[in-house]
Amino acid sequence: MKRTKSFALIASTLLCLAAFASSSFAANPLVNPRGLAVDAKGNLWVANKQGGSAGIGNILAFGPAYKQLTNRTIVNAILDPTGVAFDSQGNLWVANSYSYQTGNGYIAEFTNGVFNSVATITNGVVEPSALAIDGLDNIWVLNANNSTPNITVYASTTAYSTPATLVQTITPAPPVNGITVAQANVLSFGSNGNIYVTPAVPALISGAVDTNSYPAYDGVALTTAAGIEYVATSDGSVYAVINASPTKLFQVSFTPAGIAVDSVRGRVYLSSGSSNSIAVYSKTGSLLHTIN
Repeated sequence: MKRTKSFALIASTLLCLAAFASSSFAANPLVNPRGLAVDAKGNLWVANKQGGSAGIGNILAFGPAYKQLTNRTIVNAILDPTGVAFDSQGNLWVANSYSYQTGNGYIAEFTNGVFNSVATITNGVVEPSALAIDGLDNIWVLNANNSTPNITVYASTTAYSTPATLVQTITPAPPVNGITVAQANVLSFGSNGNIYVTPAVPALISGAVDTNSYPAYDGVALTTAAGIEYVATSDGSVYAVINASPTKLFQVSFTPAGIAVDSVRGRVYLSSGSSNSIAVYSKTGSLLHTIN
C-alpha cells in the first residue's frame, strides 16, 4: 500500500512539473521580428519575418499586458514580412519582401484581420523593407531593391476595392534604411549616416527630396506617434524628433530592427531581429518588459 501511494505521489509530482514546464517554458513565437506597429487599442503588431527559405513568416499581435493574442495571428498572404502600418480606418498594411508570383514582394491589406486580396499592391514594389502611412492615408513604401533603393507613394483610398494607385517614385541616394511620415507633411528616412527630412506633399507631387538633414548613426527604424518622429539607429540610440530637431532619449545595447511607440502608455517597442525578442522601454530608457 505504501509503495502504491509513493508511485501515485511521484506520478502526481511529475504531472505538476510537466504542467509547470509547459506553461513556463512555452516556445518563443518571435523569430527574426522586424517592423512594428501599435493599433488604437494599444495592441502591438509584429512583422515576424522568421528567415530561412523564402516564403514564410507571420504577423503576431500582443495585447497591452504583453500577452500574445494568438487568435489574431495572421498567416494568410504573408511571405517574408518586413513592415506593418495602420491607416486611419484601422486597416493593417503589411510589406512582404517576397512573392511566389514575381519574387519582388507586395503590399497586403487586412480588414479586421481578413486579407483583402483586391487591395494588394504590386506595381512598383521591389523587395519592400518598410512602409508608412501618412495622415491622408497615402501609403509610402521603401523598396530595398538591391543597390538602387526607392520610395514609392500610393494615393489614399478608403474603399480599397482596387489596388492603390502609384503616384510617385522618389529615388534618394543609397543606402536607405528606414522611413516614416509625420501626419501628411514631413517625410523622413535614414541614409548615409543622416536622417533626411523633406515636406511630404511636394515630394508626393514632384518627387523632390531636399537636403535638410541632421546627423544620425544610420537610422535603421523610424516611426511616428502623436505627430512626433522617433528614430532608432544602428548603434542603439533612440531619438525623438520635433521639427527636424532630434533629442536623444536613451541608448540600448543592440541594433534595433523595428520601432513602435505607444504614446498613451509611454512605451517604446524595439524589435531585435535575429535575437528573437522585443524590448519595451519607457521614454526615459527604463526597461519595462521583454517579449520573448
